[in-house]
Amino acid sequence: MEPWLVIGEFGTASGGTGPLPILAATDLEAVTGWVSKPEGWCRGTECIPASLIGPGAADSDLPVSLVVSGLGCATAADPVHRVAVIGSRSRARAGVGTVVDPDLELTGLDGASHRLLGSPSDKTLVVAFSSWCGCRYDLPGWQALSDELSDNRFKVVAVAIDECTGDVEPWAENIDLPVLVDTDRLFADALGLTNVPTVFWLDESGRVVRRPSEEFPTDMFTEVHGIESGPHLDAVRRWVLYDELPDPDGDQVPEFTDDQRQARVEFRLALELLRRGATEAAAERISQADALAPDDFTIWRAGMKLVGDDPFGAEFFERYTEWQQRHGGPLAASE
Repeated sequence: MEPWLVIGEFGTASGGTGPLPILAATDLEAVTGWVSKPEGWCRGTECIPASLIGPGAADSDLPVSLVVSGLGCATAADPVHRVAVIGSRSRARAGVGTVVDPDLELTGLDGASHRLLGSPSDKTLVVAFSSWCGCRYDLPGWQALSDELSDNRFKVVAVAIDECTGDVEPWAENIDLPVLVDTDRLFADALGLTNVPTVFWLDESGRVVRRPSEEFPTDMFTEVHGIESGPHLDAVRRWVLYDELPDPDGDQVPEFTDDQRQARVEFRLALELLRRGATEAAAERISQADALAPDDFTIWRAGMKLVGDDPFGAEFFERYTEWQQRHGGPLAASE
């Protein structure tokens, strides 16, 4: 799956004052990965026919709306602050058989970029967590599992769904695991993450071999989220030591709806607006994203923190209780 693609500063139809965002033809490849050719827009062996783009459009500056209609992507644009976001063409979420991009890079706590998988020769447990979730307390437990099985070509990588490394550092003290921070939602959006914690089992080739699920390394908050750690930890041990995989449950990971796809680009635009100091515009986008995908914890709970609300406060737990009543199942929500 493609990561989200951000257009930074862009022009307008009337040379800087009009309302229609324009993508320069010279920026098409850098922004979208597609190259203008006589037959249309192409990337590798895949092409969008010129007939779908419009006469001469591939050789001229392009309205963002035309770009996304040709690519089949969700988009969000803020003409006032001159920034737009183009989302992935894919509706898929990571499930059994998904191969994680081996070149996906995220920010480490040292501020440098690091590949998520590094050498693809080990079984890897990737744990998505966040500073705004009680799963921020879980890193020592995942460290213990990694230490226990480290002699068996197994590693644990933790990925924080946070906006800056400073939010994550207090929870990673004395942790030797690779801890990466998904500041631009590259990991979350490439794998279709909608809550934390979520655990991904990846084989030696980076392929997902078990349906991603909410799991914990201890029973610290089992009374709140209802998930015992023991069955999952034992399953990990059997996988690492004996190559034993759980029986598939037959359930397919649902694809994103149009509203969910739109919600994710709205939220990504909100992050960009916050970085530019446009707090009111960002809050409006977060509200729109929440309305479109009200069950996506990586939007509405993460958004609470971004607009100054308490993601561990009474408002959150009231809404979490409503979520449980609607869905009849547990989800990580403890402090």
